[in-house]
Amino acid sequence: MRKKKYDESLPDSSYDVIVVGAGLGGLGAACQLALSEKKVLLLEKHNVPGGYATSFVRGRFEFEGALHVLSDIGTEDNRGSLYEFFEELEIFPEKLKYKYVNEYYRSVFYDGYDVIMPLGVDTYFNKLIELFPDEREGIEKFKILAQKIREGFNYVASKGGKASPLSILIKHPWLARIGGLTLKDIFKRFFKNPRLMAVLAQIWGYDGLPPSQLNSLYFIITLMSLLRSSVFPMGRSHALTSCMINALKELGGEVRYNALVNRILVKNGRVSGVELLNGDVYRSKVVVSNVNPICTTMKMLPEDIVSDSYKRRIYAPKIGNSAFSVYLGLNAPPDKLGLTTHETFINATDDMDDMYQTVEKLETPKIIVAACYNHVSENISPPGTTQLVLTTIQMGNVWHSVPPDQYHRIKDEITNDMVSMVERTISPNLREYIEVLEAATPVTYYRYSKSMDGAIYGYTQSIMDSPMLRLGSRGAIPGLYLAGAWIGIGGGFSPAINSGRMAAAAYLEDLKKKRW
Repeated sequence: MRKKKYDESLPDSSYDVIVVGAGLGGLGAACQLALSEKKVLLLEKHNVPGGYATSFVRGRFEFEGALHVLSDIGTEDNRGSLYEFFEELEIFPEKLKYKYVNEYYRSVFYDGYDVIMPLGVDTYFNKLIELFPDEREGIEKFKILAQKIREGFNYVASKGGKASPLSILIKHPWLARIGGLTLKDIFKRFFKNPRLMAVLAQIWGYDGLPPSQLNSLYFIITLMSLLRSSVFPMGRSHALTSCMINALKELGGEVRYNALVNRILVKNGRVSGVELLNGDVYRSKVVVSNVNPICTTMKMLPEDIVSDSYKRRIYAPKIGNSAFSVYLGLNAPPDKLGLTTHETFINATDDMDDMYQTVEKLETPKIIVAACYNHVSENISPPGTTQLVLTTIQMGNVWHSVPPDQYHRIKDEITNDMVSMVERTISPNLREYIEVLEAATPVTYYRYSKSMDGAIYGYTQSIMDSPMLRLGSRGAIPGLYLAGAWIGIGGGFSPAINSGRMAAAAYLEDLKKKRW
């Protein structure tokens, strides 16, 4: 293997900023910095960008890797922050086509209860009142609370991470009032009907925790963001990340693939560049890392450079969940299979804590989401076929104790159980139409991403790690910034992109104020 000696005599700043990792956080940071006319180098270990935002081919099917819907887009008349960002990058509206999802989700329960929930804040809450008229007062009060939280979140977002705690407390006190409450705490104040709570909380899997543990801020922000608009990019999430890469290049940024960063170089206590696994060295006084903060801090920096207090900070939160996914190529159209919506949540019970127990064990799931992508993209699979992806959340650490000779047996059993859940509720003869089947465990997610335990949302999104308390953009030493699902407002496609933009904003602010 070719090695290059680290030469201290090289210029101090070959690039304004080096971004490590072309996942969504890294792409958000690199593009935002390029818009600010910074000389950016983006280094990616794989031969394609995107991280989890990718696709893969099996047989005659190209499967979407992870994206269900993209939020924070809004509409042309009422643009969300991502719409405005993509417009600045000249991605929207010509280069990346997308389609709005027709409904929010379908909820199906083992007892036969089956309901489709619409998009739009007013439409959604009116549907809840129609379904649960005895709970009308509580539903209306919860809607008002959710709108206040959304207004507060918009205020914080508009400040680019610069909103002071005092200004937030004065202008939007509800953010502070519920920041330490679980979703279950909030529900208990408004509702009595368990089925109502189960239907309303249906997307708790998007945040990775049941209402008894989930930070209420995360859920309400997710709920209101998706209700505003949910879109899916034509060409899958890979089309989105490819457009971002092209925009970065057009703005003068450089991208290098198969470039695995081994360590972050330090000189006089601050960042001075990076060294690749093959020994290549690139110099810069600023690095934005899209690698998880524990690996960035403890493996990529010198051992003695990080303070004990920062080490405690990155190890304190619990690592969040991964996922188990089953990718199905079916040789029949969706209508023949009973797949009527883009996303169908299948629930064994109203008891979300009981459902969550299976997340922490290797046993039959009690909740899955079945995503039928043909409803948002007619050409996503060959004519007369269906692309269906089944997903359940699962903790990655439960796979630590699985012996290698038992891995495939357990994987196959859970896969079979998830297919059976679909057959039990919405598509009785699904197996008859399976042409292609592929499954991904948390081990798969780890092998592809190297995210600890295959985590998809970074740290858990609990009351102990709320958006107000989560690890910030500034890293352990001057010149180091962090991006990704582990940082700031948490996991998900849109939050991950925005985490990179927040890292860029933090660097630009530090540069302006000459903080280092």
